[in-house]
Amino acid sequence: IVGGEIFALFGAIYYFFPKMTGRMYNELLGKIHFWSMFIGFNATFFVMHWPGIKGMNRRIADYPESFESINLLISIFAFALGTSFIFFIYNMINSWIRGPIAESNPWRARTLEWQTTSPPPHENFESPPSVRDHPYDYGVPGSVHGVFPGSPVPSGSPAGGGGQ
Repeated sequence: IVGGEIFALFGAIYYFFPKMTGRMYNELLGKIHFWSMFIGFNATFFVMHWPGIKGMNRRIADYPESFESINLLISIFAFALGTSFIFFIYNMINSWIRGPIAESNPWRARTLEWQTTSPPPHENFESPPSVRDHPYDYGVPGSVHGVFPGSPVPSGSPAGGGGQ
């Protein structure tokens, strides 16, 4: 359960980082972080099944010598998992300070939060936009997700202004 939550949390951080900071992160460091975390996480918790199958109890401080080598291996993988976060922390701090300026909508998303500048101003929109279509009507001719008062929407334009 924790794995799904942690990976979703980091996915959300990487997705919304440009919106929150107005800067892009280093994609290579993001991929290194993901793969080192993925391998470290799965290696740590997959290997934990082996001593469990052999009868080792959970949450004990002193265990039989026969489990020492497997617990050392688990500890090494857990350390590797922990060090993967160094890539994340460095990437976020460095990108926040020196990262390239992000476009308003770097992911070409159609939802309303991406239809304003990054980072958004105090008041995102001068007046509430009108939501007309489903946000996932990608490629549907004439699909317009948000209509902003005072700005006419041309016929056949993509939802959210497309490449803005």
